Parts: sequence; structure tokens; C-alpha cells
Amino acid sequence: MSELTELIAPQAETRPASKAGRFTNWIGFWTVIGLALAGVGLVQAVWLPVSVLPGVYPGINLTNVMLIGLAGMLFVLLTVWTMGRLVGREAPDYYFGTRVIHPPLGFAFSWTFLIGGGLFIGFLASMFARLILPDLANLLGNVLGIYDLQVFAAALNNPQVMVYIGSGLIFTAFILSILSPRAIRSIIGWGAGISIAGWLVILGQFASVPQNRFSEMFDRIFGAGSHSLHLNLAFQLGMKAQGETLPEMIAIGFIIGLSGFFALGLPVWMSGELRTDRRNIVPAGLLALIVAGFLGVAAVALVERTISWQFLAAESFLRLKGITGEGGVVLPMPVSTPGGGSSTGVLRGIIMPWLPFYAAVVQPNPFVLFFLTVIWVMMFVLVVQVYMISLSRILKAWADDRLMPEWVGLVHARQHSPLFALLLVTMIALLVVIDAAQANWIGNHYNFALFVAFGLLLPVLAMIKNPYHFLAEGEDRPSRGWVCFLGGTTLLILIAAISLPYVFQVNILPVDGQSAVLLAIVFVSGLIWFIGRRLYLKQRGIDLMAFFKKLPEKSQ
Repeated sequence: MSELTELIAPQAETRPASKAGRFTNWIGFWTVIGLALAGVGLVQAVWLPVSVLPGVYPGINLTNVMLIGLAGMLFVLLTVWTMGRLVGREAPDYYFGTRVIHPPLGFAFSWTFLIGGGLFIGFLASMFARLILPDLANLLGNVLGIYDLQVFAAALNNPQVMVYIGSGLIFTAFILSILSPRAIRSIIGWGAGISIAGWLVILGQFASVPQNRFSEMFDRIFGAGSHSLHLNLAFQLGMKAQGETLPEMIAIGFIIGLSGFFALGLPVWMSGELRTDRRNIVPAGLLALIVAGFLGVAAVALVERTISWQFLAAESFLRLKGITGEGGVVLPMPVSTPGGGSSTGVLRGIIMPWLPFYAAVVQPNPFVLFFLTVIWVMMFVLVVQVYMISLSRILKAWADDRLMPEWVGLVHARQHSPLFALLLVTMIALLVVIDAAQANWIGNHYNFALFVAFGLLLPVLAMIKNPYHFLAEGEDRPSRGWVCFLGGTTLLILIAAISLPYVFQVNILPVDGQSAVLLAIVFVSGLIWFIGRRLYLKQRGIDLMAFFKKLPEKSQ
């Protein structure tokens, strides 16, 4: 068999895991790509650059920021994919940190990564319940003139309803995650394909519209002068263009890259279930990055081409100030109108700085809008599902090393899923949903990019120190110089992603002292858990440190 055939051909379907259970080798070359694209979804990838960034930094070039973010993520993801290739087992970051550097530190960094990912699942679910679903209903109701949908959107603005919807999303993803590997593979494959189709439709909507016509389309739906009214209100409330330095642009780009595109690396945390050769992780990941990067950058570039930066900034600026336009908002001051007069009445048109809304204004076709609405909801479910599956594998690795009770790592005999690990991830996410409906302290100070960047520091350092620790003699290995170059560049990017937002006060995501406190609390709690677990096992005659002298079993 040729080397190429040997790389692509599926290997044995099952392998024995530890005594905690048995996984199947169900992830082939194309499933890696499907998991990566389903995990990134492009939902969060374009949310920050289109919905938040223009209002915080009016006039900033969104396409350039996206390109900076993707450039940084290219190195980070290449490093993560290389980790998966070198370890060949679930949670390679955990194994690098604990086996190469130090078990307590390696676990604490892995703990921080897992808790950060669990918080992100809860953040996505709460955002879906608080913003996405109401905005989708409002979008359809206003653009298509369906009053009942506007009433439905208003009814969703209730903390109790938000908890129900967010919990329902998480529960749905949990159910999909405990299905058989074959079912999960089909769901992910079809879901990723349909998602790409939806994004191509959106790109087609914007590409077919001439430049400088968006204001006419907006006024046609919401009434003459509505577009200018939004612009003038934002300027009178203090919106103004400001210049950004290159370090600020880099900091913003890295935050957007880590928040929006890091999920392309999530299949690495399932490396123990590969049925394709481990060396295929890198090319499969690169293909997924090319697809996701093209769709994300093309969408943002077409938005900037179709809609003026002033209007993009105005919508984001007004929404960040809490002005939504829903139900007719009384203007807080006399606002100048296009004819030279002023208006003191009601703001016309809803304020929704959101890519689907802009696409709906461009082409308000009912069939297309309902089709894209279904796809948008489906993408949120898939994103949560992929994160949930990936994070559960970390818990499985911990259980194999006795850092968790063995029942946490048990794998169902027929479904081949770590049910209890998935349940624990679900509980972390549900806590965030409940908090979001009440005080929302976590949401106000939680920064996913900060957690990811910090959680990867030690594993990347370990990979630089000893990249071949998990490889046997004679096994194919990448160049040490290449691995060190990747790792060193990634370390610089991660350190910049952590420090630059504090230096330049980049606030598109929470960056303050309490964000650092939240991160520190999570990290220290990981160290405390390790020490407590070690003492607990010592009382029962078990040496926890002995487990870290063993190398993990490879999938291939």
C-alpha cells in the first residue's frame, strides 16, 4: 500500500481504552474537517467584528482585523494540530503539560482550559437565549411585517424564559453528544455542509447588491429617512471615528482570532478516536481553516463594501448603549433629519448590528430568511455539541490518571461516549446560563480568548522542550526545528493576546482586573484539586504521581 493510501485509509474501528471504558476510532479525515467547521460555525467568528467592534472603534478596518486574527491563528492552530499528531491521544495539551513539565502545573493549566471552555458553552447558550433567538424573531417580524413574531420576541425578554431556552440548547447538544459515533458523524457532516451552504447564500446576497444602495433598501423597509436618522442619532450621542495603532489592531485581531476560530483545533482533543493516520490532523485542519477563513473574511469584506462604516458603527454604537428601536423608541433628544430639520418623535427601524439582519435588509425574501434562521439555530447547537464532546475527552484523560473518580471516565458500552464526563461539562455550562439570567458576574468578566491563551502556555512550552516525548523510536516525526519555530511563535502570540488587551484597554470582550481575578481563581482551584486528590488517594495507598510516569496509549 502506498504511503498516501496508508495515510487516508481508515484504520481498525475500535481500540481498547483504559479500564475506564472503550472508545471507537470513528473520526476519519473528512470528519476532522466536519468537526472543525461545525465547531467554529462562524457564528462567533463574525459576531465580534460585525456586531461589537464597529461601535467600540468606529471607522476601524474590519477586514484587516480579521486577516490579522487569522494570521495569528494559523500559527496557534498549526501548533495545536501538531500536538495532536505527536501525542495521538485525547487532550494532548494535558499530556504534554503533565508528562514533560510538572503534573500539578500541567493539570492546573488543563483545568483552566476545561473550565474556560465550559464557561464558553454557557456563554454561547445564554447569548442564544438573550440575544440571538429574540433578534431572529425580531428580524423576521420587522423585515417581513409579521407582528406576532415581534410580540414573541418581546415575550422572550424574561430571565426565566432565558434560562429555559439556554438550558434547552445545552440539553439538546448533550443528547446529540451521547448518540452513537456513526450518528454523531452523520449529524456533524450534514450540519457542517448545510452551514456552509447557508454562508454561501449570505455571501451571494451581499455580492449581488451594488455599492452605496443599502440606505435605500433600509429606508424602503423602515420608512424614508430612517437610515440617516440612525446615523445622526449616533453622532449626536458622541460617536466619532478614532485612529488605532498597530499594536491595538494586533490585540483586537488576536482576540477575534482566538474567540472566533480556535474551535478549528477542537478535533485535536479527540485524537484518541482517530481512524485516519494522526499525520492527517494537520492537512485536514488546514483545509478547514481555509474554508472558514475564506467565508469569514469574505462575509466581512462584503459587508464593508455594501454598508458604510458610519452606519455599521452607528448600529453597533447605539446597541451598546442599550437603544434597540424595538416597539418604537422615543428619541432622547432632537435628531437632525435628511431634509435639514429635526425629529423629536420615535426612532424608525430596529437597531440590530448583526450580519443576518443586514442580509435580510439587502434581500428580504421570506423563504430565504426562514431557511437562514433554521441554519443559524442549527449552527449554535452544533457549536455547543462539538465543544461539549471535546471537553469531555479532557475529563476522560484525567480519570485515566485518577485525577477524577474512575466513574467520570466510564464510556458507555454501546454509545461509546463518556456519559458522566459529558454531564459534568453540561453542569458547568448550566451554571453560566443561570448566572447570566441573574447577576451575570461571570459574563461581565469572562474572556474566552484570555482563558484559551493562558491554558495553552504550558503545553506549548512543553512541546518546545521535548516534542518527541510520546514517540517511539522509528516513528515518523516532524522536524524539531519546525516544531520549535511553531511553538516559539505561538508562545509570542499567546503572550501578546494576554498582555496587549490590558496595555491598550481593548474592551471588545471584558478585560479588567476582575477578568484576571476570575482566571486566577480557576487556576488556583485546579492546583487545590490536584493536591486534595493526591492526599485522598495517598490515604488509600495509591501514589497519584506514579500515573504520570506512564505514557498514554496511542490511537494508532
